[in-house]
Amino acid sequence: MKTSKKKRITIGTVNIGERARELVEDAFLRNRISSGRYVRRFEELLEEFHGVKCAVAVSSGTDAGTIALSALKEDGVNDGDEVIMPALNFISVANSAIHAHLKPVFVDVDRKTFNIDPDLIEEKITNRTRVLIPTHLFGKPVDMKRVLDIAEENDLFVVEDACEALGSRYKGELLGTFGIFGTFSFYVAHIITTGEGGAIITGDNRYDGILRSLRSHGRACACKVCQLNVDSGECPYRFDVEDGDLEDKRFYFLRIGYSAKMNEIEAALGIEQMEKIEEVITKRNENLTYLSGILEDLGEYMVMMRQEAHEFISPLCMPMVIREDVPIERADIVNYLEERGVETRPTFGSIPTQHPAYRFLGYEYGSFPNAEWIGRKGFYVGIHQNIDKGDLEYIAECIHDFFKLKGLR
Repeated sequence: MKTSKKKRITIGTVNIGERARELVEDAFLRNRISSGRYVRRFEELLEEFHGVKCAVAVSSGTDAGTIALSALKEDGVNDGDEVIMPALNFISVANSAIHAHLKPVFVDVDRKTFNIDPDLIEEKITNRTRVLIPTHLFGKPVDMKRVLDIAEENDLFVVEDACEALGSRYKGELLGTFGIFGTFSFYVAHIITTGEGGAIITGDNRYDGILRSLRSHGRACACKVCQLNVDSGECPYRFDVEDGDLEDKRFYFLRIGYSAKMNEIEAALGIEQMEKIEEVITKRNENLTYLSGILEDLGEYMVMMRQEAHEFISPLCMPMVIREDVPIERADIVNYLEERGVETRPTFGSIPTQHPAYRFLGYEYGSFPNAEWIGRKGFYVGIHQNIDKGDLEYIAECIHDFFKLKGLR
């Protein structure tokens, strides 16, 4: 074996350049660090990139999901209605449903894609089902044709969880643009980062004011030129209250909302990265293609994410799941990689059966065999834009050496 410890190869990365530093300094000099003009500019870049009418920046991907679901309450969704989602996921999607007073209903995933299995969705639909959330896990597109067909046949809203899939495409179209809403996260390990942060996009402009209101406590003052949302200049609509005797929209509330605004510092980081987004996703995709190619000979031992002809993946990471008949434990390979400077993460798990937080729903272990297998046997490594070909070759070399050590090569 020739592997030796080298620099740490991380899951995520942070790129803060001169452009972001200048914007941050300007925000400080203007004495405006809460939500303002840079948040609006970041939203405009998201709108332009996705070709949509509305993007609303918020404080996290979790808040993006919660606010998107809450906005549907103004379109006939009621407390206690059901939201179908994949069992395998980061827990925030289920939490968003709970925060919006809706009931999460889980569906097992496909063993090859790690995404919700369309063949299992319809059996979970009841007369209380109103929303379907396809999660594009790790950046891999869900079969959106199947999902949209099911949603149309059953009169369901589709809210895409694209938190890990900024820039990924299904049949040429960007993820997040297929449903009524698309939600994104800009956590430090994601495609771009604002430290924390998230966004909701929609092609339906009816929801623009509703989303902006919900992210700011339910304020009536929620248009794109609002003083609170754009800058400290005077808002021309501030005193246009049409109902009631509280004339100032800034302190007049139409609905019960959240405190979920993005701030100027976060937006400054996002602006710089969105201005370079094509470079970022191209490099990530190239890294996925290269690493999957040099690990292809290990397919008999692990299931790995693959890019199909109909899709373009902007990957969060490179997930790998040890096959059930392979006599090794995830902890062994993870420890081996970590000792050699390769950072790893587990591939989440089955939310209803592997996390104590959701035991109250009453699902029995074994109800989601694919999600549970991935939860037990899966892990992932980084393939972000700051990882070069030499890093990828080192990762592959470490993994190959591990299997040799176990007598499997």
